[in-house]
Parts: sequence; structure tokens; C-alpha cells
Amino acid sequence: MENDRPSGRSFELGAPFNFSYHSLRGEFSGKIGLMKPQSNYWLDVAVREILEKYPEGEIVVSSGISPSASYHIGHFREIMTADALTWGIKQAGRSARHLHVVDNFDPLRKRYHFLPESFEQYVGWPISLVPDPIDACRDEHKTYAEHFYREFEGYARQMGIVPDEVVRSYEQLYASGKMASSIEKAVENVGRIKTIMKEVSKRDLPDGWLPLQLMGPNKSFAELTYKSIDTKAKRIIGISTDGIEHSLDYTAGEVKMYWRLDWPARWQVLGVKVEPFSIQEHGAAGGSYETGVRLDREIFDYEPPIPGVRYGNIHMQGDTKKMSSSSGNLITPEQALQIMPPEVLRYFIARSRPERTLFWESNQGLMKLLEEFAQVGQAVDAGEPHEFAEAYAFAMASKVHNTISSVPFNHLIQVWQASRGDQVRALEVLERTDFSEAVKNESDVLEREFVYVAKWLELYAPETVKFSVQEVLPQVELSEQQRDFLGKLVDAVAESELDGQGMHQAIYAAIDAAGLKPGEAFKALYRVILGKDSGPKAGWFLASLERGWLVERLHLTK
Repeated sequence: MENDRPSGRSFELGAPFNFSYHSLRGEFSGKIGLMKPQSNYWLDVAVREILEKYPEGEIVVSSGISPSASYHIGHFREIMTADALTWGIKQAGRSARHLHVVDNFDPLRKRYHFLPESFEQYVGWPISLVPDPIDACRDEHKTYAEHFYREFEGYARQMGIVPDEVVRSYEQLYASGKMASSIEKAVENVGRIKTIMKEVSKRDLPDGWLPLQLMGPNKSFAELTYKSIDTKAKRIIGISTDGIEHSLDYTAGEVKMYWRLDWPARWQVLGVKVEPFSIQEHGAAGGSYETGVRLDREIFDYEPPIPGVRYGNIHMQGDTKKMSSSSGNLITPEQALQIMPPEVLRYFIARSRPERTLFWESNQGLMKLLEEFAQVGQAVDAGEPHEFAEAYAFAMASKVHNTISSVPFNHLIQVWQASRGDQVRALEVLERTDFSEAVKNESDVLEREFVYVAKWLELYAPETVKFSVQEVLPQVELSEQQRDFLGKLVDAVAESELDGQGMHQAIYAAIDAAGLKPGEAFKALYRVILGKDSGPKAGWFLASLERGWLVERLHLTK
């Protein structure tokens, strides 16, 4: 769905919150929830379309992901988009339910790089029947699918994403018999299905093709071909390569429809009204959504759901391909949540129009994202308009406490390093460097934010922003002029407490008195404090250090 409102800058990374939905979107009015004045934020546009399509009754919003490996943040765009639509519908006063399908009846397509060689035997098996690949977890998870879904579920909860219902496709759709009627319709109408596939997807399917996967005696979907169906006995006969017939109970999870049939059949069985999907995959011309619409109407006798929105993929910075669990080009939720709180990850996904490709970049892009998030929060708190206020409202809908302070993230990076990784010392530095009000009002927020600062510096910060105060005077070479400059500077520092501007002036006074070039003077400073030739802005940096420590260090260079 197009949104004619500018979506703003694009990042290339990429107690309940008491915020009034109506204050952002205008007064709610009318049977179908039209809001005046109308917001052009993508979520509001989507909610208006959904309410116009479904003016009455509960609206089931669905998402679904196959737990074939560790989930990455690209997967969160799907489940969080569905969660956002559900939230928006509820905020508009309508009943909605987010139903998440765990596609655990999908087969293990290959032995992925992270699996032991012994798992070669399970290729072709439904992942709901493959054992947990982690030995230590088998008492807890039992299966491959459950291991990766539970891992994902924990991070989803951290992000405030808790679907109203979770449906496991193997146990609750196929093994329960709920898909039996759909399987019968697929077999009965195979000719019509092939025609739809040809007309929509331009695919010529061979004679004898049937949209079913049959589980053989070794649990693999690659063993049997279809022979016949007995709808009274609820059995399908499959034939193995050696000509032996096998009778399968299609009400007990021994038969699965291919994805192009499974998806629309699921819509009908679960009563889905809205399901967002990938614009690059399912939304492509002739793709699974287009075929699903025809199949639902003509085979399963159900009006297909609308997408609400179509979303783009998330790529690693500089990568032309989407994140992939099997290929390893990804950022996991665990990695993302080490360096940003959940509400910022929600904001990263929610701030841009869904159809846009997002790029995840863990260093400079992250700094920009955190700083913008703080700026939006300050505007919202002050009651000022901001183009991303609606995205901020959704991002903060599940937060427990503030984690991002009003102090710019790049400043906190320098403060944390100047403080040698000590929270108490860091707060003292902030008080000395024009942020006393933040320390007074946000000390608990700052303490939480320092955890993310420290982890970002450890894992992702570029070398250009990293420095380390040397507790012992480094072995460095200094010219006589440089030593003279440091001696004159230490006298000025010892005489009075200097702020950043005062320290800047003292540095240049000492440079002039020593007759030294500024570049050589700054090298001398950084060498004796950091053990390197460059560092943060010198005036602020020296003012951030304890005066007694700084005087002692400079005296050692005389």
C-alpha cells in the first residue's frame, strides 16, 4: 500500500506506556472507524483500509514463519507488522486477534552448515519430527522446530510481541484433521488448480501432478507418489519407488499440501482476514498470494484476506540479498538486543513504510538511529509535532521503562570511555560536561543505557571512535617543545577547575607559549593519555577527566 506522506530519512543499519492514540490520529468517528484529521502514517492508512473492508466483527490478523533455523530480525518484520496492524485495529476500538502460525510441518530442506553430519538422515523430514540439534536442549524442546521457535518466542516477548494465539501447523492443523476437507478439495479439483497455476503463474504442471506431500514409512516427504484417495476412510494410497503401496491417514498428519495450496487453505480454516506478506516473495507477480486469492475463491470457497501492507526485506548493509538463516548473512534478535533496547528495534522496523527495504548497519547507522529516537521522544514528551511520532507511539507501546536518555549517544560513547567503563565515574563526567540536569532527572535511564553503550563499543564500534585512557603512562616519544607545552598546560589545569571551553582556551594558550604547532601539541596530549596520536575533542576530553588524575599524568611528562 502506498503512503503519500514522506517517510523521512532512511537508516541504513537500518509500567505500560501512557500515550494517547487519539492525540496522534485525531478523533475517532463513524461505524468503520474513520479518523479525522486523517493521518498518512502507514499504519493508520492500513488500519483505515482494513476497517473499511471489514466494518463488523472480529478481525483475525495472521503471520507465519517456518522455524527452519535461528530467526533473524528480518523475520521480526513479518510478525511485528502483523502485531502492529492488530494493535492499530484495537486502538481504533475494534476487536482483533493476532494469530501466529508456526510452520513446523515444513520439511528440512538440506543439512544446513550448523547441523552435525548425522542430520543428513533427516533431510526431507518434517521439522516437527526432527530431533533438537542441540543435545543439551532435548529434554526441554524435543524437536528441531520447537527449539528454534522457542528461541524466537523469547526474543519476541522481549520486544512486546505476544500473539493472541500460536498455531503449530503439524499438531493443530494437519494432525488434528482440520486440513482434511481442504486436502479432499485439492484432490477433487486438481485439474482446476493446474489451470489456475497456469493462468496466474504461467506454470505448466506435468500429468499426474498433485499438490500433496506424502510422508513415507521413513518420515520423509520424498518417498511416495500419490495413487488414490478414499474420502470415507480418510486414507490416501501412496506408492514407493519399489512399487509397494502405503496407506496414509490424512487426518493424522501423514499428508501435507504444498505451500501454494497450504496457505489459502489455512486462511479458510483459521478465518484469516488480514495477512501482511513479503513484497519481494509472496507479493511478486504470479506469486503465492495471487494464486492463493484464486485458489481460495475457486477451490476453498473463501474470500481471501487482504494483506493490510506488503513489507520489504531487511538486508545487511551493503548486501543485495535479504538476511538468511541458512546462509548466515544475518543479525539475530540476540545480537540486535545487545546493542539497543527492544523499543528501538521496534522503532527501526516501524518508522519506514513497510514496502521499503531496510538496511541493518551496526556502527554509525546505529548511532544515528538512537539519536533520532531520543529526539522524537523529547518532542513527544514536550507535546510537539514530529513526523515519526506515530512510529514512536507504537514502538513505546510495550516498554517497561525508559532506556534511551536525552544525552546524545555519541556523547555517551566518549563519556563511557573517558570514565574507563565505570558508571559512577561516567555520571560524574556528565555532571562536569553540561549534562547535570540529565544526571539529576535521568540517572536510572543513563545507567540502563550505559549497558548498551558498553556492548556496542565492545562488539561493533569502528576504531575511529574508540579510545582507552591508559592508567599507566605509556612509553612515548616527546620532543622538548611538546614537553614544554605539557608543562605549561599542567600549570593552568592545576590552578583552577576548567570546563570544556576553558580547557580549550588553556590548551591554545599553552600551544602559543611553547611555540608549538597545534597538531604536534594534540599528538602529545593523546600520546600521554591514550597511547595514540588521535582522540576525542581535546577541550571536552580533558575537562571530563578528574583534575587530580590529569595533573598527575601531565606532571609525569615534565
